[in-house]
Amino acid sequence: MYSVTCPTLSTARSSLSRYMSSHAPGYILQGALWSYRILKPVKGDDTHISNVYKAEVVLHENAPKASHAPQAPKWALIKAASPSDATTIQNMDRECQTYRLPGVVSAECFRKLYDVIDDSTIALEWLDTTLAEVKYQPNRCTYSLIKTVLKAALTSCVVLEGHQCVNTDYKPANILLSGIYTGHVTAKVGDLGLVVPVGNLFNAQPYAMRAPEVFLGQACTEPSQVWAVAAMLLCWIKPDVLGVWDCPHYLVNEAWCMAKIKRLFPEWNIPTPDTVEGHCLKAAVDLQAILPFYEETQKVEIVQQLRTLLHFMLVVDPDKRPSASSVLASREFQAFEELVGV
Repeated sequence: MYSVTCPTLSTARSSLSRYMSSHAPGYILQGALWSYRILKPVKGDDTHISNVYKAEVVLHENAPKASHAPQAPKWALIKAASPSDATTIQNMDRECQTYRLPGVVSAECFRKLYDVIDDSTIALEWLDTTLAEVKYQPNRCTYSLIKTVLKAALTSCVVLEGHQCVNTDYKPANILLSGIYTGHVTAKVGDLGLVVPVGNLFNAQPYAMRAPEVFLGQACTEPSQVWAVAAMLLCWIKPDVLGVWDCPHYLVNEAWCMAKIKRLFPEWNIPTPDTVEGHCLKAAVDLQAILPFYEETQKVEIVQQLRTLLHFMLVVDPDKRPSASSVLASREFQAFEELVGV
């Protein structure tokens, strides 16, 4: 038994040791475009499963100065998947495949991919912060930020829809921001490891951003993205209104989330338990504090134009929910743009 087990364990330990040492502060990763000196780990929102580091971009020695070569940035973000973790490797492979889709790598709404260093390590564009780290405040600057975030997120939906793909991981921590204190905000969508073909993934999306039809067993499709983008902003504005926040027990997470949606949107028709498999629809929960959408959103200071826009997007019936491109062209979005200034 030991003759079989020990070499495998030794190999795993050796691989882990090499992995850890190659991401220690000061270590330089060699990329095709530039090199990257690891500076420090980056702490996320505790939901990311890859290891992430801030790195300094280092020009290659004696590199020829081609006129078409991109200008080197100062910083980069290094994302590293553990070689022993099949899920992180799969997500990284998905992310790289997504960047290979025509139009994705050049789209301004996505974080730029700089280098694929190896099968488990990539170098990406560095941005200052995320939406999750910014506090909502009911003022003109925040509404301008929301407009920029909406444009980036919805445009990313449109680009992916062109390839019959959907992003199943919209959340505040995956909306990357720079320049929020300069008046020239940049917003981009990051972490594309859960971009999948339409209709390919079930039981996906973070609980707070999960579309009603996905709770009922349908696969993630284009309308699911639109719901997720609007729900993401609503949860950022009022964090406890959707998702598992204050859920009494993890076994009723899904029922709790569904009950919150039902409280916000009483018109949602939830099938009886005998027609839906795999969901705890009979959970006894007390969510009387949540009111229908327009009443609930009166509890937080928010301009009417934004309230109307979110309600326009948060349609519980996916067949009636507007597409991302329809939202961008809608009177509701234009009214919000006019409020904050284009």
